[in-house]
Amino acid sequence: MVKRKISEIYNNELTTKKNLLEAINVVKASKNTLNDEDMQSLYNEIYNSIDEMKDKVKANTILYLKNHLKSILGKYVKDKEENKTSHFIEFFKKAYPPKSRRKDFTWVLIDINKISYEQIWHTLTYINNLNLKGKKFTSEEKDDIIPMIDKLLSSGDSKYINQIKSFSSLQSELNIKIVLVENEDNLLKTKRIK
Repeated sequence: MVKRKISEIYNNELTTKKNLLEAINVVKASKNTLNDEDMQSLYNEIYNSIDEMKDKVKANTILYLKNHLKSILGKYVKDKEENKTSHFIEFFKKAYPPKSRRKDFTWVLIDINKISYEQIWHTLTYINNLNLKGKKFTSEEKDDIIPMIDKLLSSGDSKYINQIKSFSSLQSELNIKIVLVENEDNLLKTKRIK
């Protein structure tokens, strides 16, 4: 069965905020003529078009469009987000109270690769405090936290490296230790232990 494309029910390109909002409304108006698979396909196409605008519009606009898409069409689809949210991002959101959030916070929510070393450090400090209060992390949470520790270690900044080394309780909870990798310019990395 061939999935329907947005171009079959909406004639304009999905490259502007106005066109995306119109397309969402057109799909909603056509919901009675669409099966579940078509609805999911159209939802994903609009979601991907929003993602493609990341370099052209403000971060708040991207968040607004994604939230609008979810609120209008989300009830008609099973998978609201193609990419699952990182557990590290969930910790990141909690580490920054609403009044201390800045523009760079929003950019990280859209693209985790835009996270700065300082933001990783701040979030890891929050995670370490949770651990010291007795929080046990799931394997999925651990799988999202460890690469961020590696990213921070790769910075080579002794300020961060020494502090991470001091998080012995967190290292134990994550089943990792910090090791020197000699063949890679003497970089520090995490190593899983059993």
